[in-house]
Amino acid sequence: MKFSTILSLFLAACLTGGAVAVLAQDTPPAKETTVDPDAAETDLQWGDYTVKAYTLSFWGGSSSGATYLELPELYFRTLLTPGASDVVGYDGEVLPESRQWPKYDAPVKEIKAGDAFGGRIGIYIADDFHLDMLASYAKGEAVTSMIYTEDPDGAPNKSERVVVDSDPGFKVYKGGLALMYNATPATIFGIVPRLGFGLGGIINRFSVLEDKTALYLEGSLGMHYEVVNNLELGLQVDLTNFAFQVDELGYANMTNYTTYSVGLTWFIDRVPAPVRAAHMAEEKK
Repeated sequence: MKFSTILSLFLAACLTGGAVAVLAQDTPPAKETTVDPDAAETDLQWGDYTVKAYTLSFWGGSSSGATYLELPELYFRTLLTPGASDVVGYDGEVLPESRQWPKYDAPVKEIKAGDAFGGRIGIYIADDFHLDMLASYAKGEAVTSMIYTEDPDGAPNKSERVVVDSDPGFKVYKGGLALMYNATPATIFGIVPRLGFGLGGIINRFSVLEDKTALYLEGSLGMHYEVVNNLELGLQVDLTNFAFQVDELGYANMTNYTTYSVGLTWFIDRVPAPVRAAHMAEEKK
C-alpha cells in the first residue's frame, strides 16, 4: 500500500473521529434535578446546545477534469537515450507511438470533463459556521494525445494533435471534511453566500493502471436560497488541489479539479424554536 494511501486512510479516520466527538456532545448537558422535567427543558439556553443543527445535502454537476502531463516538443537535434521518450499507456504497456519520434512528439495526458455527484452532512457549531463531512464521485475519460507529423523530413511539415490512447473508465472518489461559513451579513435578495475550506483524501482510479491517491486541499464558494421552509437550493464551485503522481516523470504534478454543482440542502434544527427565537432577538440588539 502506498504511503499516500495510508495517509489518506489515517486522515479519514481522524476526521471521522472528530465528527463523532462533536456528535457525542449533541445532547445538551444535564441540569440540576427539578420537580418538573418540562420546566428544566425550558431553562436551557442557546449556549447549552453544542450542536445547533444538522444539514443533509445532495448535489449533481460537472467536474472540469485536468491536464497532469504536458511535455514540450523536442528540438530537432535532440539525442534520445533508450527509454527516454517512453509514455505509459492505460493498459500498463509503453505506447509504440512514443518511440517514433519525431513522427510523434509532445505527449499530453489529461482527464476530460465528466459528470459528478456527491453529498454532505453538515454539523452547525455556531450560527453561521458548520463542519461538513463530504463524499463525491466523478467520472470522465483519461486521454493521451501527441503531435503527429506525417513526414518530419518533408516540406512543408503538416502536423496535428491526435489521440493515441484513452481510458473511458476513469473515475474519481473523494472524501473529507470542510469548515463552511454562511456569510449572512452579505445576504442579497435572500441569497446567502457560502465560503469554505476543506481537506481530505482523493482516489484517481483507472481501469487497469494502479490508483493514484493523494491528500487534497479544497476551496468552496456557493450561493444558497431557501425555496421553502428548511429546504435550500444551492449553486457551488469547488476547487480541489492535489499532487498527481505521474509515471513518466517519476514525481507528482500539482493538479486542480474544478467542480460546478447544483443541489438541495435540508436543514434539521436541534434547538427548540423558543430558544432559537430568543437567541435571534438577542443577536439583533
